[in-house]
Amino acid sequence: MNNTTRRRPAAIKRLLAFSTLHGLLNANRAFSALALAVTLSLPGQLHAQTAPQTATGEVVGRVLNPATGRYLNNARITADGTNATAFTNDYGEYRLQGVPAGEAKLHIFYSGLGEQTVTVTVPAGQTVTQDISFGQAAAPDQPVVLDTFTVAGLRDTDIASIAVNEQRFSPNIKTVIETDAFGDIAEGNIGEFLKFLPGVNVDYVAADVRTVSVRGFGPAFSTVSVDGFRMASAASGGASRMFEFEQVSINNASRVEVSKVPTPSMPADSLGGSVNLISKNSFEREGAQFNYRAYVNANSEDVTLSKTPGPGRKDTYKVLPGFDFDYTLPVTKNLGFVITGLTSNQFNEQHRTQNTWNFAQGGATVTNPYLQNYVMQDGPKNSFRDSISAKMDWRISPNSSMWIGWQSNYYKSFFGNRNITWDTSTTSTPKTAGGEDRSWGPDYTHGATGQGSVRGGGSFRDKLGATNALLAKYRYIGNRWEIDAGAGMSVSRSWYRDTGRGHFSEVRTTLQGLSRVMFDDITGDRPNQIRALDAAGNELDYTKVGNYRIDTVRAVPLDAKDEVRDIHLNVKRDLDFLPFVASLKAGVDYREQRRDIKKYDS
Repeated sequence: MNNTTRRRPAAIKRLLAFSTLHGLLNANRAFSALALAVTLSLPGQLHAQTAPQTATGEVVGRVLNPATGRYLNNARITADGTNATAFTNDYGEYRLQGVPAGEAKLHIFYSGLGEQTVTVTVPAGQTVTQDISFGQAAAPDQPVVLDTFTVAGLRDTDIASIAVNEQRFSPNIKTVIETDAFGDIAEGNIGEFLKFLPGVNVDYVAADVRTVSVRGFGPAFSTVSVDGFRMASAASGGASRMFEFEQVSINNASRVEVSKVPTPSMPADSLGGSVNLISKNSFEREGAQFNYRAYVNANSEDVTLSKTPGPGRKDTYKVLPGFDFDYTLPVTKNLGFVITGLTSNQFNEQHRTQNTWNFAQGGATVTNPYLQNYVMQDGPKNSFRDSISAKMDWRISPNSSMWIGWQSNYYKSFFGNRNITWDTSTTSTPKTAGGEDRSWGPDYTHGATGQGSVRGGGSFRDKLGATNALLAKYRYIGNRWEIDAGAGMSVSRSWYRDTGRGHFSEVRTTLQGLSRVMFDDITGDRPNQIRALDAAGNELDYTKVGNYRIDTVRAVPLDAKDEVRDIHLNVKRDLDFLPFVASLKAGVDYREQRRDIKKYDS
């Protein structure tokens, strides 16, 4: 039997950047016209504003942390005796306007590094460049002696400082963490990173983090973006708005932002919160830098360099190699490139058990239940993840910049679940005529004759997926105007395969001739002895495949595709003619999403 389902896009329009996914395969077109609004900024969030001056100039430059070689984002620069304030951008650049002509003292503040003061002479009506370094770098001809603890301390301080500064000067409540804050992340899965953040819960499928929930809301209410662009997710072919982390790699990101409260300019379809991955840029560092790691993944149960059985029908290697790198190349002060790559290969042993206790039948109570059902599952799994990204950063002029980025992620896994379920049934055996103990107790359960069952099952699936994204952004920061524009497209595909790869997706069996199931020597949460008896009281071998009959055999290949297009334009104007600091911001956000799922059930 072959059933193919298709649905075509349905368009919707709405205000305040609200988009929703309708039904299984609906396509969304979301057009948002953000209403004009006056935004009052708190003292820690002021933009460059000054009191009227007869003669002023401006100061531009970059702020560097020489201990790490990184240019600092969100460092605050103020001019002594004025209200002039500026913050550095992602490239560490700042532009302080309206500085009185003559000698001026600049105060630079960055959490974790303290405050630094520099003196600069500002020509009237002109621009002067003043680059700033926190602390003093060593002279070129002097050796630098560092011990391990000092290096780690500087690195940790830099990570903490970035997070504190991003959160301190953010207009909303959010958490910002650099991606190397928690060391090596299993499989390069961003979900394994997010589980350490406050207010974030992760949802596992087998050994992998599949989705996340923010502030207690379900995964469908938490969106995931890259540099503000919504990412597509095929969601394992399901009718869901959930984003799955199988097809995106942490190696492509520099920082992770988790916003828990939206601002008026943010899309309104993130009821729980949003996760934004900030990609690496070529101007983060002072010079060219190449970082790489090579490693192996192994499970303590399978530490061998030779092939062993599983997880499928063929013998495979269980100790698998991994490699990742990132290369930053600032060609000039105005042009740079970043290339990242990752391959992660992993084998996981998965042993699971599940118990069902009956507390409502046969005299059982909540305080005195009996073990009715016991499930034991062996579910080994292979996971392979490959990722590559490239980005070009270009400073078009002192006031404007743009970047173009591309990333491709590929994911492949194989599940080999095998399980067996013993069930004593819900009706307990009554006492014998001689008044012997009833059929269950704290450490045993002897099921009723003719009502027990032993069922076997297997689930074998090849799951594959690929996500590609092409993004571009432009930004202009002038004396009073700020423009942010971007366009992007991401496409995600996932597909399940079974018989084409030599196996069924599901097999169900039942032990033949069974009459009674008995659990003995129950300690903790499992029985140490299990017996399956026929009607004559003879014990059956439930480990022998020939004693089972096949009840169900299924093959369910599945294809899913999700595509998201996003175009936005935001314009901001500082209202410097008002007696207080304020700005006017308006924008347009157009987003289109298409989902197509084909399922073949047989």
